[in-house]
Amino acid sequence: MRIIYLSIFIITSFVAKCYGQAPGLNRVHITKTNETFVIDGVLDEAGWDKARLIDEFWQHWPNDTIPSEVKTEVRIAYGESHIYVGAICYEENPSPVVLSMRRDDEGNYWRSDAFCVSMDPNNNDKNGYIFGLNAAGVQLDGTLSQRGANPYLDPFWDEFWEGEARVVEHGYVYEMAIPFSSIKFNEENADWGFNFIRNDMKRAAYDIWSRFPMAFSGLDFGYNGEVFFKDDVPEQTGSQVVIIPSVSGGVLRNFEDNEPLKGSLTGGVDAKMSIGSDLSLDVSVYPDFSTVYVDRQYIDFYRFEYYLPEMRSFFLENGDLFSDFGSYSDHTTVASDNRIKPLYTRRIGMYDWDYVPMVYGTRFSGNVSDDVRVGLLNVTNEAYEDRPSQNYSAASFQWGVFKRSAIKGVFTNRQSLYDGIKFDDTDFNRTAGLEFDYMNTTGSWTGSIKYHYSFNPEKYTNAHMAGGELNYASTKLRVNNKVYQVGNNYIADMGFVPRLYHKNDVDDTEFRQGFTELTNFTSMLFYPKSNTFLYLTPGHRFSVFTNLNGEVNDFIGTFNLWGEFTGRSAFNIFLNYEQATLLAPRDILHNDKPLDSGTYNFQSLGAYWASDARKRYQVSSTIEHGTFYNGQKTTAQLGMSYRVQPWGRFLLDYNFCRLDFPEPQGLENYHLAALTSEVAFHKDLNWTTLVQYNTQQDNMNINSMIQWRFRPMSDFFIVVKEDFEAGSFSNKRFQVNFKLRYWLNL
Repeated sequence: MRIIYLSIFIITSFVAKCYGQAPGLNRVHITKTNETFVIDGVLDEAGWDKARLIDEFWQHWPNDTIPSEVKTEVRIAYGESHIYVGAICYEENPSPVVLSMRRDDEGNYWRSDAFCVSMDPNNNDKNGYIFGLNAAGVQLDGTLSQRGANPYLDPFWDEFWEGEARVVEHGYVYEMAIPFSSIKFNEENADWGFNFIRNDMKRAAYDIWSRFPMAFSGLDFGYNGEVFFKDDVPEQTGSQVVIIPSVSGGVLRNFEDNEPLKGSLTGGVDAKMSIGSDLSLDVSVYPDFSTVYVDRQYIDFYRFEYYLPEMRSFFLENGDLFSDFGSYSDHTTVASDNRIKPLYTRRIGMYDWDYVPMVYGTRFSGNVSDDVRVGLLNVTNEAYEDRPSQNYSAASFQWGVFKRSAIKGVFTNRQSLYDGIKFDDTDFNRTAGLEFDYMNTTGSWTGSIKYHYSFNPEKYTNAHMAGGELNYASTKLRVNNKVYQVGNNYIADMGFVPRLYHKNDVDDTEFRQGFTELTNFTSMLFYPKSNTFLYLTPGHRFSVFTNLNGEVNDFIGTFNLWGEFTGRSAFNIFLNYEQATLLAPRDILHNDKPLDSGTYNFQSLGAYWASDARKRYQVSSTIEHGTFYNGQKTTAQLGMSYRVQPWGRFLLDYNFCRLDFPEPQGLENYHLAALTSEVAFHKDLNWTTLVQYNTQQDNMNINSMIQWRFRPMSDFFIVVKEDFEAGSFSNKRFQVNFKLRYWLNL
């Protein structure tokens, strides 16, 4: 614990020193209009002539010191019920890059010609929204929350708003109408945080209105400009209650167990109610998540559970109030074992890797004042086999202090119900914790201190989780340091602490061992004066994991060199070293031949290359070779994609792994191939199919979904799923599901 206390002292001592001055930012006044706007991608209404014009944009990437190379004009106004944004992104001989016609496809949105609005209605630099359109008029919306040094965009949040785009002779035109009823804000606040971002794919550049260093994401709240509502301050208008009834059903045939064809038909309802202008109540009864996109498969030799994103709509709005505790997730390359999360909502509705239907769920979340946000969550699941019904509850708060810092707290409770309604006081797990997140006004320094404790019927001791982080970010340097300690009995049934658990695959038992983690990530950014490289980013990760007696169990060291060529292809060269201690025999290879307990040292060298993503054809490849435990491992990956703009995109991803071990493990070759097709008959009618062939799991599966958004926020889904044995292609399981969801504003 002395390491923890020392870290807390260092971080708290640093806060006063690092509290800087706020940067000077753009600020504009906008006026209220009574004009009518038809959202069709043509800015020909009289209201646009009277709207506030913004036409000074700066390049954010790849050079944050120059004005944008091409002209962008934005007009913004507001009426009684909406805020209106129109943009003209000028371009000679426009030929847009549109990688996907799927709504909320975040990854492909940022690699397409597009325009978005980032807004922080409460102007608290902590949470807000994004509304964007690509050049084909496909929408992206999501919630934004500041998590450490980086903002986090959750694209699975879905709300009603209007947007259209057109390709014209002189460029791209975007038009948006965002209802005030679709967002949460303080009605007494006349200053909103705003930024506008243009994706310019011809130049592989991103232009922004409010200029700031490219060391920080264009979505960073600390550098937003401000929009001042000159006349009346916006008010929540329109419907404050939304009812979303749904009906779903399908048929299932399980060939493996020789079960007959089974049919199902269920109904459910979701309700969203605004309480004031800045709080919301969500209620869900018998929700159906069968249309959530399927998780990708891996060739899996990983000792720990994979961390996967939450995609179920019920858990998404103000989701940071529930999920933003524990270790930061700033680094997309952070492995699952580096995460410690007291609350991981994917635990709800899952048991022993099977989905358990939810009976009901309620959520209450939002701002109770300018500085205080709260979240309450309560969900009950059905009973599952011999496990009784479970109730999951969580409560959290976030109290903003200084300019961009916060004191946070969370409480979780998982408890069994007997007779479906009575709490069982002998079967529960609870956690409680407090955290302090620090960020200076420029965002260059961030840090955190946390302490959590677990409560169980057994009244365990040594049930703590404590730690802290200290991070620095500039244009040329990023450093992330963290130290955590997890006690032997920090049990978080609603959380994610994979490194705490160790499995013995000989006698099929599991035990816990606490640990201390020390981790450093460092990366640098160079812009060589060269006709070959656009930038180079060398970096490393060092992680040491000890038991609570200070003995080293695991060590991870990674060196890599990322870079991008001037032709926009990218590469990465990496060297890995790992010391891994198996505390019990473990079937790492998943072939029922466990490796002996003990300490193993292994290393590998690899390289990655990807061609220019703006081209209709794209190719990526990775190869890695080295030792692996007491054997050798060679892996190779090849990805290819072809875009038939704007209606189709087809991807093939192939992974190969060769393992060469002494007996009894022996020599094994594994193959995983995934074929994805995305076909858009219209931007509101999409057909997505994923076929995966995995020899490690001896499985081939097909997941095909048609989604028709027949009116705003109302959808009809058809999903076909089929599983086969990888070798014989004999049927294992076949099912067809449908779901109809209708959005009613009351």
